[in-house]
Order: sequence, then C-alpha cells, then structure tokens
Amino acid sequence: MEQADLETAIRLLSDAAKSGEWLRELPAASKPPSISEALQMQESLVARLDGTVSGWKVATDASSGASMWGAIFAADCLDSPARIDGRMYAPLGVEGEIAFRFDHDLPSRTEPYSRSEIEAVVTAFPAIEIVSSRFISYQDTPVLDRLVDRMSNGGLVIGTPRPDWRDIDLSTLRVTLSCDGVTILDKIGGHARVDPLLPALDFIHAVQARKTFKAGDVITTGTFTGLVFGKAGQHFTVEFHDFGRIDLTFNETAEHR
Repeated sequence: MEQADLETAIRLLSDAAKSGEWLRELPAASKPPSISEALQMQESLVARLDGTVSGWKVATDASSGASMWGAIFAADCLDSPARIDGRMYAPLGVEGEIAFRFDHDLPSRTEPYSRSEIEAVVTAFPAIEIVSSRFISYQDTPVLDRLVDRMSNGGLVIGTPRPDWRDIDLSTLRVTLSCDGVTILDKIGGHARVDPLLPALDFIHAVQARKTFKAGDVITTGTFTGLVFGKAGQHFTVEFHDFGRIDLTFNETAEHR
C-alpha cells in the first residue's frame, strides 16, 4: 500500500473516532490486503489517537491460525455496573466474555512462554465487551477494515476477578444474557475455541518478542454469548453462573462515566 493511501485510512478513522461521525467505508486504495498489514495500520491509528492502551481483545483467524487483536484504551475500561452514553458507542454491541488481567509483569522474550507460566501471572474475570464500529454499518464492513479499526472495540466492562479460576473449567460455564430483565440467552459454554485462554496464548506468543505486558493489562478472549445489539436506554446483564456477573446500561442521554 502506498504511504499516502495508508495515511488516508488512518486520518479518516482517527477523525471518525474523535468526532463520532462514522464512515461509510474506506477508499479502495486504503483497504488493508492482509491481517499483518491491517495490524500495522491499527498500530498507526492507535498512535494517532494518542490514548493509553491498557488491554486488547483477541481472536485467532480460523483459516490461517494468525492471531488478531484490537487495542482497548484505559479510558474505556469500566468497572461493573457501568453506565455509558449510548450515543457514543454505536452500534451498541454486547458480548459476554472471559478476560484475564496480568497480576505481574510478563517481560519480553523470544522463547515462547508456556501455558503454565502465563497462568501463573494472570487472573480471570467475567467481562462484557462493548462492540463499537467507526463505520456506519458494522455488518457490511470487511473484517480486515474492522481489524484496522481496533477490531471494532468500544470498551470493556470488568467484573470481579476470580483468584480461584484455575480450579474452574471455564469451557463449561453456564452463561445467561439478559436485556431489561428478560433472559435472551441461556447456554453452557459456547466459546469458539472452547477454552478461552487459547486465543490469549496465541496473542502473547505473537507479540512477546517485542512487548512486555505490564501488571494491570487485560486481555479479553472472545464471546460466549454471540454478538447482541442493544439500544439506548437498555440494561444488559451477563452472568457466568458460579463465576461472576457483569451489568451495563446504555444511557439515553450523555452522562459522565
């Protein structure tokens, strides 16, 4: 991609994020051709937005096995119960997830960290990812374009950490999703990888040679509930039974978070 086309994409997405006026699409010449280039473009976008990154949403591409991630800004990490301005998080996507917080630094190194080494420095907690696209139509936007746009992350609502998480089978948790008190989903498990720690391991291995994870950083690992779109004024509850609950309200009018 030509540098000028890359700059166009970064400028358009940065302006949209700051103004709240979403884009219809990226120009054809500014669309990323691959996962790796989309991630490089995202890095430039995050630098332009100049926010403090304190977490990442992660996934593993099913066809290639490549790790994908989207930066989460510290200002968008909210404790449950959370109330946010629904107008600023269109299209108000809600996903119930299991996430992990680093209790200690994980220094950069070339040798891949083992699962046991990573488990020893993180604590699991329930979360709601707020899915928010800087494109007018989330559904019609190509996956790679969404990847540039921080993988459509709007924020993360953080539940109570579970220090005993290593003794719990996270793959078989019962999860319910309710809107305004009405249960709309009730199931056992449901994570695309079954084990929610797996995409976190893939992400850490992909970046650990050049990155140190700091105590307090978080990684959220993908939905158990699928993606549900809400409306301003609605209240959502995700409960991982015998693990934890998270509450989120989309206010109809602006309110300081």
